[in-house]
Amino acid sequence: MALSQIQEFYKNQTVFITGSTGLLGKLVLRKLLTTCEPKKIYLLIRQHKEKSPEERLEILLERADLRRDKSEFKRKIFVIEGDCGLPGLGISQDDRETLVNETTCIIHIAAIIKFSEHLRLAAYVNVRAVQDLLHLAKQVRDLKALVHVSTAYSNCNQKHLIEEQYYEPGMTATNLLKMLESTDDETITNTTPELLGSWPNTYTFTKAVAENVIKTEAQDLPVCIVRPAILMGAFQEPEPGWLDAIQGITAFLIGSYLGLIHCLLADTKPISLIPCDYTANIVLAAAYYAREKSSLPPIYNYTGSEKNQLTKTELYEYGKLSAKVYPSLHVINVCLVIFTTNKYYLKFLRFWLHFVPAYIVDLVCLCLRKKRRFVKMYQKIHKMCDELEPFSANSWKFETTNCHKLWKALKEKDRELFPFNMEKLEWGSFFESCVVYARIHLLKDPMHTLPQAQRKRKFIALLYYCLAFALVSVLWHLF
Repeated sequence: MALSQIQEFYKNQTVFITGSTGLLGKLVLRKLLTTCEPKKIYLLIRQHKEKSPEERLEILLERADLRRDKSEFKRKIFVIEGDCGLPGLGISQDDRETLVNETTCIIHIAAIIKFSEHLRLAAYVNVRAVQDLLHLAKQVRDLKALVHVSTAYSNCNQKHLIEEQYYEPGMTATNLLKMLESTDDETITNTTPELLGSWPNTYTFTKAVAENVIKTEAQDLPVCIVRPAILMGAFQEPEPGWLDAIQGITAFLIGSYLGLIHCLLADTKPISLIPCDYTANIVLAAAYYAREKSSLPPIYNYTGSEKNQLTKTELYEYGKLSAKVYPSLHVINVCLVIFTTNKYYLKFLRFWLHFVPAYIVDLVCLCLRKKRRFVKMYQKIHKMCDELEPFSANSWKFETTNCHKLWKALKEKDRELFPFNMEKLEWGSFFESCVVYARIHLLKDPMHTLPQAQRKRKFIALLYYCLAFALVSVLWHLF
């Protein structure tokens, strides 16, 4: 069978990937192995929590659903021990020479995505590593493409419209790194709010600086930038709803699904959610077209389709329906979330809907001599929601001209093999598959418990509304 253009491009190529242990990195690796025929794939992996890079590779293959053909795939995978937080990516001289001599494609996904990360570490991983990677790329003998994965919110300080263009960062990479080298951690922590300026966190700030590095230091390289929005579960691959961790907006959605979270500072405007497997597809497709050098590397805002937008209200309704049809045995309250843009009303809701029940439950636990954990849990939940506020309470329109051009440029076979157009994505079935997968694999709640979970959900709902009615009745008679 004849190969498609993108398959032909990757055939016998040697691809160097950073960030392969993350959500998107796993899927990019998986797609390359299952759909294309690369010669070799080098993965930059650091030692983490006493696990060696080789041990982390085994975990990666397991989570990326590459178990069945692991032996075949492993012959093509080679680990490069390194760390994006270290100078020169922490790569040994021998490994550097190997990459320079053999690499033909580079896909840079590695990043610190924690919003509250200390500026020093965020800058080293998200900015300095990009400089070091470009320095390496300029030495590569036969580089055909380099993709830098940024974020659609790297320039969220822009009002309303974010175009597929370069914006001025808060400061240049040179000035930022010089400042960090000459300043202690405590001073950096104290001055970070001033340094960030109109950026809400160190993640978006450093991503904006990194894009400027690409603009100013990637001359004459076949490079492009992909800016994905908020990653959700997979639409198709490796299976509908696939997700390997609870983090970011997924943590909020699961918290709402279980009846833990009942309020959020948010408007009801569209939100840019994208399937993680579609994102992997556009990254690989963008690399194919990045081979055509340009004076200003192209940017792809991958944020979904204007013709098929999803509002935050619709997101909640889909989630509530899924919680009703596929409840979990772990549910502790009804699925009820109130969106508000008023911070004082949010505090009122948090007090009555979160803290009052939490203190009551902890009091009962104290009487029963059991561990009290609900108040502390809600303190952590509120911190997470506070970090999401800059994105949940604001909305942007994204220019997606380059994404449309990229999709139109693909041949029919590549559109089938590397789909990323979201115009016809059916949100209801997509969220249903995400909820079912999360229930089974992330919450460890198999489907045979569904009848029992349904009974529990109905009992909790009855109890909730009876208590609410009783409370309203008491207040009515008192006042």
